[in-house]
Amino acid sequence: MVRGTPEHGYACLLAYLYMVENLNPGSRICISPDDADRFKYYFVAYGACIRGYKHMRKVSAIDGTHLYGKYKGVLLSAVAHDTENHIYPIAFCVVDKECDESWTYFFKQLRYVITDELDFCIISDRHRSIANDVSIIFEHAHDGLCMKHLSDNLRKKFQCGDSLHVYYDAAKAYDYQEFNKHFQQLRDKCLKVANCLEFDIEFDKWSRAYFSVNRYDVLTTNIVKSLNSMLRDEREYPVTALLTSISRRFAEIFRQRRANISGSINLFVPSAEKTLREQMDEGDSLFVNNINGDANEFTIVGSGLTTKVNLLNKTCTCREYDLVKLPCAHAMAALRLKYEPDYGSSVYK
Repeated sequence: MVRGTPEHGYACLLAYLYMVENLNPGSRICISPDDADRFKYYFVAYGACIRGYKHMRKVSAIDGTHLYGKYKGVLLSAVAHDTENHIYPIAFCVVDKECDESWTYFFKQLRYVITDELDFCIISDRHRSIANDVSIIFEHAHDGLCMKHLSDNLRKKFQCGDSLHVYYDAAKAYDYQEFNKHFQQLRDKCLKVANCLEFDIEFDKWSRAYFSVNRYDVLTTNIVKSLNSMLRDEREYPVTALLTSISRRFAEIFRQRRANISGSINLFVPSAEKTLREQMDEGDSLFVNNINGDANEFTIVGSGLTTKVNLLNKTCTCREYDLVKLPCAHAMAALRLKYEPDYGSSVYK
């Protein structure tokens, strides 16, 4: 009774649209009726989220989840990772079902929110409609597959659960040599799975090493699955109550995150700070040698591996520095040699 009937939720959508546009300047909101002038699709991307997305890594995870109200339907979502690897909402769309037409509508509206550029990538499951529409509407973007969803499909199709740990090692590998080593192990264990991944799906859809652009550490759609789980109760609400609850919950989450980070003496967010500290500890055990006296090129030896670091270009032959964009243990070891004895105090610089 508090949230109103499902019929009332649809009837007041236009009024809800008007209020959102006035309270959230810069929002992208669209309602699409069917031929009988009844509700069909509703898309919303809040202005604050659109502005904030400019500062996020250009990797978006998308997925759909079923609604449980009187008229059912599906909630499509596009989310990103913020710098602390938390859920960052981009856009939501209520549709009747997952099909080519609904995903086309969603991506066309999303195109107004997200710039179609070469370094943007979309991570999803293997839904046929997503693959079709991404390539048409986002001509320059790259689409990648969720590592976890792909493994579930391989397990069901080939009954190869005992071999999938090698697949995960290959998918998460940073450099080609490490990838090839693990993939050869997978080929030896289960040739059918290896052939499917190499020829039917292709490496650049699921492998971090071979992916066309940088997908950072976003290898799965877990973050959008977490969103679907977070909205478990709301998925039974009338449509306006559902959207109102989403905006309120994230407003409160953002308020809490802002309170937690304000006044911090660290220069990085906690997750980056933790990663850098771990890389510093590991780098302390590595042997470093300067190459040809160049102040920015170093050779690092340790843990059975020899790598080369270029601090000016922010690269390492292990490729972790290149892809994650935070100094790896080898880069930390190079910084230690370059800035001793002020390494500890100048590591931020």
